[in-house]
Amino acid sequence: MIKKLDGTFVVPGEKLGVVEEFDPGRGTVEVDGIVYSAQTGKAALDPKRHVVTVKPMTGPVVVPEEGSSIIGVVEKVQEKMAIVNIIVVDGKKMPLPFTGMLHISNSSPRFERIMGDVCKPNDIIRAKVIDTSQRIPKLTTVGRDLGVIKAYCSRCGGELVLSGHILRCSVCRNVERRRLAEEFQSENTVPS
Repeated sequence: MIKKLDGTFVVPGEKLGVVEEFDPGRGTVEVDGIVYSAQTGKAALDPKRHVVTVKPMTGPVVVPEEGSSIIGVVEKVQEKMAIVNIIVVDGKKMPLPFTGMLHISNSSPRFERIMGDVCKPNDIIRAKVIDTSQRIPKLTTVGRDLGVIKAYCSRCGGELVLSGHILRCSVCRNVERRRLAEEFQSENTVPS
């Protein structure tokens, strides 16, 4: 029982053993002679000192804050705004996507009539967080390094390729418009 426990993933309240086997260490709690995990992490045994500890698995939680640079996948586009699933914040991959909102007024340095000219569903964008006072972080793609970094055809789903100033589908040759980041589709822009 004890040997198997070393290095296993545990959650708060999980029974680790009894005080006769080992003493409760950091990240554990003892209740009526039974040692339980007090946090989510990996159980670690020190056989010399007969102590069990739980090392936390996660560092500080990464959340989008004002000024954060994000990479996200466009989920839905309406006339004046887009809903974006944020997958990377300040270079750190999110365990679960976070939802952000890109309003047309924050999408381009020039006037855009409809959001469909800025981005479309499944496009991958780089943006900055400009406001977190509401429940959903507000984003901007105004800036040379911000905007769509990978785009897909709204007709067939093929990858859009930039040739000159024309964005064309590599499959069906459909031509589309986007608000592109300066480094659109360079090899290292999209995290795998």
